[in-house]
Amino acid sequence: MATILITGLSGVGKSSVLAGLRAQGYNTVDTDYGYTIKVTEDGEDEVVWDRTKISVLLHKHQHSHLFISGCYANQGEFYHCFDQVVLLTAELEVMLERIERRTSHDYGKSPREREEIIDSYKNILPLLKKGATVTIDTTEARVSEVCERLKVLVENC
Repeated sequence: MATILITGLSGVGKSSVLAGLRAQGYNTVDTDYGYTIKVTEDGEDEVVWDRTKISVLLHKHQHSHLFISGCYANQGEFYHCFDQVVLLTAELEVMLERIERRTSHDYGKSPREREEIIDSYKNILPLLKKGATVTIDTTEARVSEVCERLKVLVENC
């Protein structure tokens, strides 16, 4: 059974794609909800994956296909557990426009958070590209198209 991580910066479509896959009957987990902890390193707070919860999640679903999404500094520790690490990308202007329109949550709408996203686009995105096994540009792709590409990955695992 395939386990696929869908990662990428805010506004690339991770949640929408996960919802599309869930609607088609796939097991999906958005790790933004219930799978993170806050740690303090060098006086800075950072939200990362809770290693225990992620390990339990992956073990629990080892006999069924699973798509999980998230983008956290320590996710690379788990890359060996995934059949594919899929990076969703989009042009920065498109990401910011999507964030402004979304209603599911408010992250990215404050000036400080927008600056964080822009900084991540410049500095974190290149690191995510190095760790990804597949990259999908969602700038002009419909959610259904991205879901179909992900379903092909599952079938080929």
